[in-house]
Amino acid sequence: MITQPLTQAIRVALFGLAAGALHAAPAAAQEEGTSGEIAAASSQLEEIVVVGRQRSVATDVLQERIEAEVVADIVSSEQISRVGDSTVSLALRRLPGVTLVGDQYVYIRGLGERYSSTTLNGAYVPSPDLTRNVIPLDLFPAEIVETISIQKGYTPDRPAAFGGGNVDVRTRGIPEGPVFNLQVGSGWNSESSNNGFSYRGGDDDTWGTDDGTRALPAELLAAIGDYQGNISPASIYQALLRDGEFHSFAEAELINRQLATSLYRDLDLQGKSLSPDTSVEFSAGNSWYFGSDEQWRFGVLALGDYKNQWRNRERIVRGVLEPELNTFRTERTTNQVVMTGSVGLGLDWAEEHRVEATAIYLRNTEDEASLSIGNNFNFQAAAGQQLRNYRIRFEERDLEILQLRGSHRLGSETLGLLDSLALGGFGFLEDLRFDWYYSDATATTDLPTEVQFSAIDAVDPSTGALLATSIRPSLSAADYRFTDLDDQAESYGSALMLPIEGERYLLELSGGYDYYQKARSYLQTQLGLGTTIAGSALSGTPGGVFTDGNLLDPDNGFQLTLGGIGTESYLAAETITAGWGKVDVLWNDTWRVTAGARWEDFERISVPIDQYQFDPAIGKILVPPGGLETLATAEDDIYPAVALTWIKPDFWAEEFQLRFGWSETVARPDLREISGSTYIDPLTEARVRGNPALVNADISNFDLRGEWYFGNGNNLTVSLFYKDIANPIESVEASGSDDNVSLTFINADSAEVQGLEIEGLMDLGFLSGNGWSEGFFLSGNLTLSDSEIVIGGSALNLTNNTRRMTQHSEYVANLQLGYDSPGGEHSVSLAYSVYGERIYFAGRDGADDAYEQPFDSLDLIWSWYPTERLSLKLRLQNLLDSNIEIQQQGVTILEQTVGLTAKLDLSWKF
Repeated sequence: MITQPLTQAIRVALFGLAAGALHAAPAAAQEEGTSGEIAAASSQLEEIVVVGRQRSVATDVLQERIEAEVVADIVSSEQISRVGDSTVSLALRRLPGVTLVGDQYVYIRGLGERYSSTTLNGAYVPSPDLTRNVIPLDLFPAEIVETISIQKGYTPDRPAAFGGGNVDVRTRGIPEGPVFNLQVGSGWNSESSNNGFSYRGGDDDTWGTDDGTRALPAELLAAIGDYQGNISPASIYQALLRDGEFHSFAEAELINRQLATSLYRDLDLQGKSLSPDTSVEFSAGNSWYFGSDEQWRFGVLALGDYKNQWRNRERIVRGVLEPELNTFRTERTTNQVVMTGSVGLGLDWAEEHRVEATAIYLRNTEDEASLSIGNNFNFQAAAGQQLRNYRIRFEERDLEILQLRGSHRLGSETLGLLDSLALGGFGFLEDLRFDWYYSDATATTDLPTEVQFSAIDAVDPSTGALLATSIRPSLSAADYRFTDLDDQAESYGSALMLPIEGERYLLELSGGYDYYQKARSYLQTQLGLGTTIAGSALSGTPGGVFTDGNLLDPDNGFQLTLGGIGTESYLAAETITAGWGKVDVLWNDTWRVTAGARWEDFERISVPIDQYQFDPAIGKILVPPGGLETLATAEDDIYPAVALTWIKPDFWAEEFQLRFGWSETVARPDLREISGSTYIDPLTEARVRGNPALVNADISNFDLRGEWYFGNGNNLTVSLFYKDIANPIESVEASGSDDNVSLTFINADSAEVQGLEIEGLMDLGFLSGNGWSEGFFLSGNLTLSDSEIVIGGSALNLTNNTRRMTQHSEYVANLQLGYDSPGGEHSVSLAYSVYGERIYFAGRDGADDAYEQPFDSLDLIWSWYPTERLSLKLRLQNLLDSNIEIQQQGVTILEQTVGLTAKLDLSWKF
């Protein structure tokens, strides 16, 4: 931890550092402009009328997908609501070829999160994730979403960092008229119905933020500065001697112990009766029309929600070798608080000019208390011993976003106004459109305290009964970590589109400019507290051992150390300047061709730092003189794309489209991956080492998709895709000790991904002649795919240098059976999702790869609409009570409970 003025100074220095190394000014922005879409659908599709709440929303988004120039999948807010998904990440898992990892990151077409990009209203947003450069999609609650689009085919108006696809989250716009919605809900989880763990936290925990109780104490922070980054008794003693007076070494030891007492230590685990889930959501807004013919419209929409839930999770971790002797069982209780606030303003004139402003604040906090008990090869129950670890972890993630955007079209009203002002003569530019955007966002993650206490239990060898427990005699028996992440992104851009219509063709010429800059600081402080003197002072729980009396007693030998490995922290910055052009032509209502290219100038630097290095000869930035150039990247390239669509009405359906797409794109290493830093992953406890030698992965994309749209609203799509990746980036296990897993990143030689996607919607009314099946429909998708990666010479003793890509599933299936009652009063959905086994991590030294096992998810959602304003929704999730399992060599090395969840929401709409 460093003081705020120094943090700001480092941030400014970072941009100056990046500018000097990259020979570029520290300002940039990248994002996509907005291009017009040619409507390729016939009037028959526009006349489709579907009765039923669920099925109508499923078809509402079809028109946008039909008009898209490349392969795309879209889900609306109503669809999300019908299946009961609470976050963007959960909603996306129901789309073709999409799998969800850790409830946060989407893998599209078998490619990891590094091969996908996420934008919010077309603009980049920073990530509050401690170990990834991409934004976790569980951060976005479903309440703020209007639609979510996954574009699986590349177009030049999108960022060139494109592999599996681009996810664009579009927030709700201003309403057409007055709206007021209020929803209250509660929930229950089968694993969380009993008591759980808790501890004494701060007064503001209910709001998902720490009040300073857990924070690194100011006196300790000051002492680290006073003693030049070394608070050992020897260092303190040397500092005391600088005043020329006599000081004893015992005096230095006392100062060290007094510093230890400033740490927050009231952390004994306590039993707690877990409360049911609670949630409150509201939205309110209106639009006002004014001016002549009421051509002006001003609107406002405010959204807010609060969620609080407690979850118990039981996890069992086993060693692949002799798992019966190397097993840990963890009981964990997590309190999650989610808060969202959003305000949107919009001004519109004649539906030809619109300016909008959106401010969003998101908070997602998890407060975890856990107890792990188990054995390893050195501590066996047969010898009367077992290990016990107490862990406390409080993580607050915040995202603040301010976006401005506008769209201006030279329509008939605008041309008429110009004529009235004697500024005519622009008729040849009719429907010329200019779009622009600006986005400024800051993501922060704060872990004010993450602490683990290590203990040893004495147990009865025959029964396993606990006889006594004591803290381990070690200087790091209490391991404290304080982590700050600050990720700032600014982007802006514009696009221009001119339509030209001929007798047999419709042509769109478009181009644009994007500029993007990002700066990230990751700062971690690690402290160890303990003693090597075994004795009665260590007997008991952490709260009874780490008392002021025990710590200050010199006979107990407690000592506070500044731990870590010195390179956990890093600073990074990147900029992108981009320009693009595109031609989109529809010929004779039969052929559509879109072709264009994007130029990107990319610059980046990432440097490890030691914030507690006070030696001026070394400096805080751990780069040797002249070494900055080796850490900086400056490159530019052109990324082309071509899409061809054949439109053939009455080919097995009222409307048929056959699409082909080809493009060249790139996947770049994350900021933390190309840094020379080595840090501890806070979730996996693995030691992660960056690799400054990483290079970009170049990707060739091929898509072929047939789409059939029927007059009754049914539809069917079949897609083939193939991706060829040069220099793919993989996370692999490096050499490490038995108790310390080490990970790093390499460029493999090559990788390929290919697959088949099938998606459809079918009305089931034809099943009966007496009408009982009216209102039933079936929708779903299936993806069958395969991948192969060739690791090559950087194998690091991997067992399989040629294998499937990490986290790739050979199949993904989603199925939904829905029913809408004739009067629309009731709506029921049964939703099933499953993915095939996927590599969790690659095995080394002859050990097999570890595979995450298929997870069968079955959810039931029932909605009742007794009045037009009142609705009741019941969600039953994970009805099959599936658990998370990872297997290696036939051993279940990890299993974790999830539980069945029931949620009930009551909504009132004005």
